[in-house]
Amino acid sequence: MKYRPGRCLLRDLLIECGFTQTMLADKSGYDKSHISKYVQGKQEMTLGTARTFAQILNCTIDDLYEWIPQE
Repeated sequence: MKYRPGRCLLRDLLIECGFTQTMLADKSGYDKSHISKYVQGKQEMTLGTARTFAQILNCTIDDLYEWIPQE
C-alpha cells in the first residue's frame, strides 16, 4: 500500500515538546522561514529535514505528518 503525507504535525510536536519555531531553527540550522512554511503546510519537508527534526524533537519521521493511504 502506498501513502502520501497529509497535514504536517510539526506545530503540534513543537508545542508538545515546549519548543518554538525559533528554537527549532537554532538547534537544526534551518531557516525559521522554512520551518514556518512546513508548519503552515506550504511546503513538505525533505527526508533529511524530517530526520533532523525528528532527532531534535525525539520522535519518528512518521510523527511529523498525518499519513494518508493511497489505493
